[in-house]
Amino acid sequence: MKYIEGWSNSDNVKIHYIYNEKYDKAKVPLLVCPGLSESAEDYIKLISDLNDRRCIVLSFRGRGKSDAPKNRYTLENHISDIESVAKKLNLNEFCIMARSRGVSYALGYSILNSSLLKGMIIEEYPPVHKKMPKGWAEEFISHMKDDKNYNIKYDVLKAIEKDSVQINFEGDLNKINCPILIMKGEKEESLLSRKEIGIYVKGLKSKTIKVKCFEHDGHDVPSDNYTEFLKTIEEFLLYRDRMKISK
Repeated sequence: MKYIEGWSNSDNVKIHYIYNEKYDKAKVPLLVCPGLSESAEDYIKLISDLNDRRCIVLSFRGRGKSDAPKNRYTLENHISDIESVAKKLNLNEFCIMARSRGVSYALGYSILNSSLLKGMIIEEYPPVHKKMPKGWAEEFISHMKDDKNYNIKYDVLKAIEKDSVQINFEGDLNKINCPILIMKGEKEESLLSRKEIGIYVKGLKSKTIKVKCFEHDGHDVPSDNYTEFLKTIEEFLLYRDRMKISK
């Protein structure tokens, strides 16, 4: 699949993103915020499979081809990464999709920019920005040493650990009023509990909240059950397309 590369400026940090070359302007665009150690290139297959929908995927600072500064890995810095891409591409009336820790960055962005959103897809993460404990970076690298697909370096992990603080979004969820899709794996390694889904449902101002549970999958739903994962996303996005046309 052909895709276009671009870079935005997030407080003098170059943020890399990719997007598809041809798309149907009548369809609601999708901006993807990857998980902790993922990059934009990890979503090339998804962009291709969503066919003629405008899809943009960024690599957060320190991941993929984006700049990797020695510091500045706070929640606010990551929100700035999203804002820089959205502004560079003049995104408006779009859906935002986030996976794992990318959810906390996307929540922070969405709370501040809810008027721009036509939908939000939350995958496998509670409504918090987690404080990473001391030694977390070493543990992560040790766990991932046999996985050659992760796109983050130890120095970046250490900086994320240092800059992380615990932030609970529960009190601000009512600032998000677009339709929501929440996806959860049901196996033990899931990072999203049913209680935390309840917090989303109670706190969000959205009139439409869809919850999809993947009975036989864990935290990595796209890898465990890609076909059902794609179908679920497509159905939600098509629903948003119909809502856009009916207005």
